[in-house]
Amino acid sequence: MLVPLTYVGRQSSRSDGQARRIAILEATLRLIVREGIRGVRHRAVASEANVPLSSTTYYFDDIKDLISDSLTYFAEKTLWMNKVLEHKSYALVESVRLEQQTADESQMKAFIIDNLSQFICEHIKEQLAHRDDRILEVAFHEEALRNPQLAAAITALDKTFLDSIKHFFADMGSSSANADAHQVLAIIKLLEYQYLIRTDIDDHALLDIVSSTVNHIVMAIKNPS
Repeated sequence: MLVPLTYVGRQSSRSDGQARRIAILEATLRLIVREGIRGVRHRAVASEANVPLSSTTYYFDDIKDLISDSLTYFAEKTLWMNKVLEHKSYALVESVRLEQQTADESQMKAFIIDNLSQFICEHIKEQLAHRDDRILEVAFHEEALRNPQLAAAITALDKTFLDSIKHFFADMGSSSANADAHQVLAIIKLLEYQYLIRTDIDDHALLDIVSSTVNHIVMAIKNPS
């Protein structure tokens, strides 16, 4: 489940005010995609959102609050992807348990390696299909190095994803689920970034890289369940 984040900018109880606030956040995300965090300035956001400059300063007197709330808004918008991924992981766990009824340990490990590798590759390709979202993620992570407020939010979001992976490996019977989860998340983020800047995906190379990592993890699990 996604860790709830808190909006820090000024809220509005009126529907028109809330709509304007959302327009400002949407405009901020578009600017970050085009120009990076450095492009987020009150005047630039107001122009992009087609609202008066006074509106951006009213809701966000500090530009860091605007960036932080943009991350929260972005996280809420992409929540559906996290839920889909979670449901797919549950389905994979169930398929492994069904396979266990007729397969020996060697067959089980081969089944897990094949299906988990395919699962991760499909996830990476699905993520890359939403290019602007990945650009935003990279931009927010980079800005978090200089912005403690943003770093706390990024850490919470990353922990949510990490915990989901860790739970999967714990269900598989891994005694090092935390380390396994870190390895998988690291390879996912690295490959997403590499293919993001290349723009073309080599499916065979992607599967080879992911399978190698998954094989290393799964082969160390005794009697996977």
